[in-house]
Amino acid sequence: MQKIQQSNLSLGNQAYQELKRIILGRQISPGEKLNENELALALGISRTPVREAINRLEKEGLVEIFPQRGAFVVQFSAKDVFELFLIRENLEGLAAYLAAERMDEKNRAKLESCVQGFEEPFSEKDVERYSREDFKFHQTIVSLSEAKRLINLITSLHDHIRMFRLTTVGLSGRMKTSLAEHKEMIESFRKKDPEECERKMRQHIRNVRDGVMENIKIFLSDGRKQPSKNKEER
Repeated sequence: MQKIQQSNLSLGNQAYQELKRIILGRQISPGEKLNENELALALGISRTPVREAINRLEKEGLVEIFPQRGAFVVQFSAKDVFELFLIRENLEGLAAYLAAERMDEKNRAKLESCVQGFEEPFSEKDVERYSREDFKFHQTIVSLSEAKRLINLITSLHDHIRMFRLTTVGLSGRMKTSLAEHKEMIESFRKKDPEECERKMRQHIRNVRDGVMENIKIFLSDGRKQPSKNKEER
């Protein structure tokens, strides 16, 4: 965690950005309690902006606050994850449809740059880099939809998905298959066929979902990582 530096942004905004960064990067684990005193000390600020940041993160669904118990990083169940991908399939399928006619050579080159340079064998370092490039790939398509409300919905959805993505990506040979699917989507955009672009995007996200669900079962059954207590137990 980085100490807050002097900035034009308020302390609350800076605390929010830093807490969100470490939560999405899993430096604070899902289900873990957020200690205001410890966070304030680590950030070099008072508790008030930390509390402001936590309340803002609760509104975004990244933190849960329980009266008399405190704030906890949200922990998704398998059912929650399935629901997130079901929503993602529909929203990003629509984004791909809308982006198809607007996909020019420059933006197609951006997509191609995201999938270049990844060849087997994949190292652990490649997993993180691949995750970043995959995120850029999808962001490019979503932004080209030019649908403001759709973009905001997908951005919020991506924040939730990023919380468990690095624990699942790269397992079961998924990276190799995913790269092939990305290349197929690029070809669909080259043809400027909205229906095909939507169909390819939907199928890709369904495949990602299936891989993630299988890996989550493995992850949750791993004795080295026991799930945190649920709401009633906390």
